[in-house]
Amino acid sequence: MNLEFLNQKSKEIRLKTIEYHKKHNTPHLGCDLSSVEIMTTLHYSCMKEDDIFILSKGHASGIYYIILNDKGYISDEKMGKLEEHPTLNKKCGIHATTGSLGHGLSIGAGMAIADKKNKVFVLMGDGECDEGQVWEAARSASELSLSNLICIVDCNGFQGLKSTNNDNLGGKFEAFGWEVKKCDGHNCCSLLDTLNFGNKQPLVILASTIKGKGIPDIENKLKSHYVSC
Repeated sequence: MNLEFLNQKSKEIRLKTIEYHKKHNTPHLGCDLSSVEIMTTLHYSCMKEDDIFILSKGHASGIYYIILNDKGYISDEKMGKLEEHPTLNKKCGIHATTGSLGHGLSIGAGMAIADKKNKVFVLMGDGECDEGQVWEAARSASELSLSNLICIVDCNGFQGLKSTNNDNLGGKFEAFGWEVKKCDGHNCCSLLDTLNFGNKQPLVILASTIKGKGIPDIENKLKSHYVSC
């Protein structure tokens, strides 16, 4: 995929996401804006037709709906009538109900076991990694050598009520038998390089991002987790 296209598409998706929040007065704008380039690179370049995507950080549903609408899965009429967290609807391209944090990696691991010919991508938040179930899934995935499971952690430095500590997040995943890569989560070229890494074990990508990216008043601030626009 042309890098210039991805960069331009990311700008388009970011603007549409801001407009979506403004129109429908939905929260979690900051969570959406930190994952724009990650979501764009995944859905417009890396994922093949039969690959599966799980939005484990379900509160970032706004950008997910924008992309599904842009790709023709969700009609304009349905936009704004959708739930705050994604609900299973394969016709709309949504493969799992998410929102209770920590569940997405377990769901993704199960799907990776069921279909080893295709890849399963899971997008998680760094605060979500405080959940014990994440590490139960991580251990199982490594023991089963699920090389078709790729987890991207949106490391924006914040969770619901406080900042996060990502200093040893990579070391934790390595201890659980995962291959670990780090990248700039707002750089499509950097994301492409890490997503195309030829891993033999489950792969986690720690993507460094800025919460509320693109709106100076809320960039890198906890309040961006709650505002609409």
